[in-house]
Amino acid sequence: MAKKRLSKEDRRLQLLDAAAKLFGKSSYGQVTTAELAKSAGVTEPVIYQHFKTKLDLYVAVLRRAREVTIEHYDKLAENLPTPLLKAIAVVRAHGQIMRDNEPYFRLHLRALANSDLPRVKQVLKENYLTYNRYFSGLIKLAQEQGEVHKAVDPEQTAWFIMSQGMLMNLCNQLGMNELQEAGYVDNLLEDALGHISLIEDPLRLIKEMLQGKSA
Repeated sequence: MAKKRLSKEDRRLQLLDAAAKLFGKSSYGQVTTAELAKSAGVTEPVIYQHFKTKLDLYVAVLRRAREVTIEHYDKLAENLPTPLLKAIAVVRAHGQIMRDNEPYFRLHLRALANSDLPRVKQVLKENYLTYNRYFSGLIKLAQEQGEVHKAVDPEQTAWFIMSQGMLMNLCNQLGMNELQEAGYVDNLLEDALGHISLIEDPLRLIKEMLQGKSA
């Protein structure tokens, strides 16, 4: 039976996923289009049907890393009732999201070595600003709904959240899982929420809600 031909968009996503695995393991300069084609199970001309240059593909992979991350955040948060609970749930699940999408999160770190390339630098900035807008947007909504103190700076708080995500990503890539195993994220959340939250024990609340969903 002949293989079903992929749609143009499905083929593009297949190429991006295959490229993320290779670029995550080697530097941009070391990966060849021949290797990319072999990894995706296609010929080199197929790559050039979708991307004019290897750099175009690399930049698209970095954008895809952002899309994958936000898609997982949105899916996790969509059924939770308030902005603060959404933010807490995403932060708590970040480690699992990171492990489930390891090639893209490895690439988040490895691509920094190629930030001397203007287009790579630009897309990395766009990625991190998007993550900041995601978390700061939830914090602003939480302030409007009376969950978070008005004095809290949403952007600065979002950068702090992101810094911890980057730390966990780095530890994951190095095989240093002690922080996660020791409950680092929940301990950090408990301390931070004690300073910014206007609702009582939101961490306990989100744990109970998620346990109820899985029961």
